[in-house]
Amino acid sequence: MAWGEAYNDYDDSDSGANGTLPHRRVPMARRLAGDNDLSATELVEVLAHCASNIAVAQYRMMRAASMIHDERAEDYAYERSLIDSGERTPGQMLDSVSAGKDPHADFGPDGLEQAIAEVGAVLTITPARAKALVIAGDAARYRLIFTSYTLAEGRIDLDRFLSAVARTDLCSPEAIEDIDAHLAIAIQENPPMSTRRFNTLVDSLIARWDPEADRRQTERIKAGRKVTITPDRFARGNSRLGASLPAIDGAAVDAKLNTMAGSVHSADPRTKQQRRADALVALAKGRTVLPCLCEACIAMPVKDDVHEPTDTAPAADRSRRHSIDGCGVDGCGSGARPVFHIVVNLSTLLGLDNDPGFLDGHGIIDAATLRTMVVEAERSYLNTHTKQADRQPTRYTPSKKLINLVKAGELCCTFPGCNSPVWKADIDHTTPFDHRNPTQGGQTVLTNLKPLCRFHHRIKTFTSWQDYQDDLGHGWFQSP
Repeated sequence: MAWGEAYNDYDDSDSGANGTLPHRRVPMARRLAGDNDLSATELVEVLAHCASNIAVAQYRMMRAASMIHDERAEDYAYERSLIDSGERTPGQMLDSVSAGKDPHADFGPDGLEQAIAEVGAVLTITPARAKALVIAGDAARYRLIFTSYTLAEGRIDLDRFLSAVARTDLCSPEAIEDIDAHLAIAIQENPPMSTRRFNTLVDSLIARWDPEADRRQTERIKAGRKVTITPDRFARGNSRLGASLPAIDGAAVDAKLNTMAGSVHSADPRTKQQRRADALVALAKGRTVLPCLCEACIAMPVKDDVHEPTDTAPAADRSRRHSIDGCGVDGCGSGARPVFHIVVNLSTLLGLDNDPGFLDGHGIIDAATLRTMVVEAERSYLNTHTKQADRQPTRYTPSKKLINLVKAGELCCTFPGCNSPVWKADIDHTTPFDHRNPTQGGQTVLTNLKPLCRFHHRIKTFTSWQDYQDDLGHGWFQSP
């Protein structure tokens, strides 16, 4: 697409006397009216065409922002040179730093700040967003050149490119060339990726080509850890809690909250999110198990730190002893433990190499952290190099081992664009299982199973979507 083509939809001859925008919108509105007569199949092509044009425009917009930055930086440097030659003795430099004075304060906003203001005003976006756009433009021109071309070709969108820019921020100039080239090749050779798959791809390339950047990123994350609690601006009496933690710590908190939320009786009236919130408060109060609020548990009076049934209670109830932190019967209590799902090479665990691994729901983590997690955990292993086919391929429900093997091979739901964590997904038969004649339908084997989140599982099952798996196990989907 030539740069001018995006503007050919406007007809200047139909504009107002002063060429005002409302008059120039009329021809486009008339042209788009034809979309009303298109079929769903044709409208899908319209979506793809629009997404491609948006990506091209975003690429050009980034480059323009970067070039504005270059010009403003040159202007700023020139104006500074007219006032200050920059020549200072070491003593003068030390005095300036010791006094806490910014040596550039007397010269006003620098080139980047001026560009941010200009870009933000034209696009009516915040300074933070404008800064991200300028920096991304610089990266497109000087650091991630080949990857930026995939944006210009519509293979990725602006958000994915911004993610790649941020994630490669600490990479060395020597390594960034290899990372850029391999990332561009991977984007071109693979179907469009969800954001989780894309970010994992970027992180894996960084870990391979610039391990030192991985180490610096780990140190930055550890130094920047924090928890914030602020009043909710939109709901009186409510608070908002946020936290920035290393991935392993965040996974530990998340797993613990899920475990506590799932440890109560099924009759507990709260939603899962409400139970997670109550579990966090319980942890703050020193409790490790969430109290159950089902009618049976609430009816039992508290005495010291124990729920004890009265003498008139049924014998079955008298046999129960409930901790104030929760119940220890019928699946309600502290028996459940947090679970982590990790994909890692055995050679890494044995210390033969330092290849990174994958922590479900959080992405790439370094080898040292992986080894620490595995040493401290009760663990079970899956060996993908041995045949683990289900012994009953004509049974609809796969074995636990087969379920784990299917999920261990994926990062998330396999439907295009979906980021739903794989260990929360359903197991779908690509070739449908025939309940009436199990020997004729799709078998319950590794090559016919894939993870789909509940939403996309229902979409695939009850609509006209078609899917299949190739010999490498990749899932492919075709819309109605």
